[in-house]
Amino acid sequence: MTEYKNSIPMDEAFNQVFNNEEDLKEYLSYAFEQYIEDGNFNIFYRALELVIKSRDTMQGFAGKVDLSRMGLYNIIQGKKEPKITTLAKILKELGLTLKVA
Repeated sequence: MTEYKNSIPMDEAFNQVFNNEEDLKEYLSYAFEQYIEDGNFNIFYRALELVIKSRDTMQGFAGKVDLSRMGLYNIIQGKKEPKITTLAKILKELGLTLKVA
């Protein structure tokens, strides 16, 4: 793997840019709007992963929403579509809601 001078890991860069709750909410809202527009859930799933990792480990967060770590990764990686109740649990644990406007 090539190492680049002055580079930082993606998670660290994300935490520097999105360093408050309002920024995180806007980022997830934007990612969800993109899904609504183009039907590609991958952008939303990646955003969700970054927000979760900014707050906790994947395993720790998975336990809080009654999922296994692998179950949470399967959702994040798009291998499994979550039920609306599962998505609601994830958003609630993040302090967010799903809003229809």
